[in-house]
Formats: sequence, C-alpha cells, structure tokens
Amino acid sequence: MNNKKKLIIITSIIIIAIISSIFIIKNLQKKEDIPDEKKEVIKENIHPLMYEITKEGSNNKIYLFGSIHLADTNKLNFPEYIINAYNNSDYIACEFDIVEYQNNQEEALKMIQEMIYTDETTIKDHLEKNTYDKLVNFLKDRGMYSEIYDVYKPMFFQSLITTIMSNDTKLKANDGIDLYFLNKAKKDQKKILEIESSDYQTKLLSNLPDKLYDLMISDLIDNYDEEVNSLKELYNAWKTGNIEKIIEESNEELDIKSNYTQEEINIIKDYNKKLIDDRNITMTKKLEEYFNNNYHTFYMVGAAHLVSDKGIAHLLKEKGYIVKQIST
Repeated sequence: MNNKKKLIIITSIIIIAIISSIFIIKNLQKKEDIPDEKKEVIKENIHPLMYEITKEGSNNKIYLFGSIHLADTNKLNFPEYIINAYNNSDYIACEFDIVEYQNNQEEALKMIQEMIYTDETTIKDHLEKNTYDKLVNFLKDRGMYSEIYDVYKPMFFQSLITTIMSNDTKLKANDGIDLYFLNKAKKDQKKILEIESSDYQTKLLSNLPDKLYDLMISDLIDNYDEEVNSLKELYNAWKTGNIEKIIEESNEELDIKSNYTQEEINIIKDYNKKLIDDRNITMTKKLEEYFNNNYHTFYMVGAAHLVSDKGIAHLLKEKGYIVKQIST
C-alpha cells in the first residue's frame, strides 16, 4: 500500500471516535448489522499489545494498553493478562471520556458548532471543485447527500466518508475497545483520567488546513476499497499484537516518490508531527505524571501511539523506565 494513502487511517479513526454520536452518523447503522440476541456469538481469542511500566526505586506499576477505536467487542475474548491488568488498576486513563461526551448534550452542541461555517462560506469555497464534485457523487451513490451538508467543514465530510467505510468493514466506534473499557470502568466505579479531551481533539482536527483535507478526502474516495482493506488489516494486526504490521498499517511517513508538490509535502509533514509525534510526547508526559503520583493505572491509547522509535514505549525507555511487553 502506498504510504501517502496511509495518512488517512489514523485521522479517520480518531474522527470517528469523536463524532460517532452525531445523529446523521448514527443513522448509518444498518439493520442487518444489529446482532440477533438468539444467535450464539462465537468469541475470538485475541492478544493485543500491552506493556508493564515500572521503574527502579518505585513500587508503582502502570499498564500501557494499545487500544483501537473501531472494533466488534461482542466477538472478542479478552485474554487474562488484559483483564488482570484492568482489575489490578485503580484508574483507567483514556484519550478522552467518550461515554461522558456522548451523554453530554452541551459537548455535542459544541462539536456541531465547531464543524459549521459561520462566515457565510460553504464547503464549496474550501475544497477544489473536482474534489467537491467527487465528494457529492460519492455520497449520492450511497443515498447520503443533502445540500444542507454544505455548511459543514471538511472534518464532517471526512468523518462521514470514513464512517461509511467502517460500516463496510463491520467495525464500529460504538463497539470500540475504548468504549468497552470505559463502560466497564463506570460500572466498576473506577476513576477515569482524561489524557487529552474531546475539545482538544476537535480543535486539532477542525483547524487542519483545507488543502490537507482536500488531499485526504480525494485520496480516500479514489482508493476507497483499498482503505477498507487497510482498516481490516489494521484491526487484525491489533488483535494479534503484531507490532510490525501495526507500524506498517499506521505509518504516517510520506512516500517521497509521490507526486505531491513541496507545499503539500510540508503540510503533510506538519500534520504528521502534530497528530502523532507531538501527541506521543504529551501522552508520555501524562503517563509520567500518573506514575509519579502513584496512580495504579490502566493507560489506554491507540496502539499506533505505542510503537515505532517515536512511540510511547520507546520514549519511556529513553527516560529510564522499565518497559516490559506482557503477552501471557
């Protein structure tokens, strides 16, 4: 798969996780995807990526768990090492509390307001004409287009397309790993820590340059089938804890053989840095904060943030922490 196309995946998954509660996207749930309660579900054994974080001179222990925002938790049998790590933790840390967000009408309204143009422009003024036409045709073909949508920013359309894509993979944000453990934590009355916030992620994504969204939306539509397969492959890599495959499928590096202009290359490099590298540094600092406060924490972030030489696991090793992968 061409690396320039992979830059779609991480953004797409994050956006889905943020706005999956908006009514337009909720209506994409197909009736045939609703599980039959009478039908027995055969669960699959999985081995997701998790690290135990310790440090000499400290009795604290943090479990660094690689999550994925799109899944089908009804069909997953979580291994004992994951369940034990969760049970032995007093806190659960997440990128942001999706459950709280979904139940908070004020937050949902803020999200919608953030995605709507208020300067009398429309999406037509912010995308190239050929990209806009491609977008309209894509949505029309799926019975999802309305002129009313033109007041929305590219972030909305990126999410809408990717939600359609996730629907075709049979993976859903509402069956994601984050939601599963957050709901479990609320039931078990564990304390929930937000590493970032819904507001932070929304502002980060809504302020990306129009040119970047133009490239991503166009590329996502042009390579739709390939992107659907990539999401499936990423999910399979997550289930098996395949570090090399996770890196491969979530690789944000630009293919230098691409036909992008220098301006486009610079925009994408800046995007990569803000979305992945900078956030990895911030997430590592947050984990250190919890560690130093002696919070026994089940620290849950997207698996792509854990791996590679710029991932959280590597950054912690550089800071002197003992990082041990747990698989049994």
